Amino acid sequence: MTTIRSSVRPGQPKLPWGTILKPEFGMGYQKMTEYEIEQAVNRLNSLPAPKEQVYHRPNPKMSQDEIDAMLERLTQMDKSKIPDSDRRVVSSSYRKMGVVSSYAWKGYN
Repeated sequence: MTTIRSSVRPGQPKLPWGTILKPEFGMGYQKMTEYEIEQAVNRLNSLPAPKEQVYHRPNPKMSQDEIDAMLERLTQMDKSKIPDSDRRVVSSSYRKMGVVSSYAWKGYN
């Protein structure tokens, strides 16, 4: 048994912004029915259930055999074919440039 009680009943569905409507009840003491009091007490007396964080993994979990196979596949790669495997100046193709190719010269630090 839900009751919809409103003190303001506009005559038109759309009114200009900022329109203040006069309430139907007079100013002063207003009463609630027993049902409305019970609803308010029940609503305010109970804590809402905490929401659990849900994280959907984009990929399913891998078995240990799949992890081992992936690690085996990745460790068999030749380091010279991996561009960022060794980012030192000593092994860089820009080694002949000296200080110019360091991070300090480029202003990163």
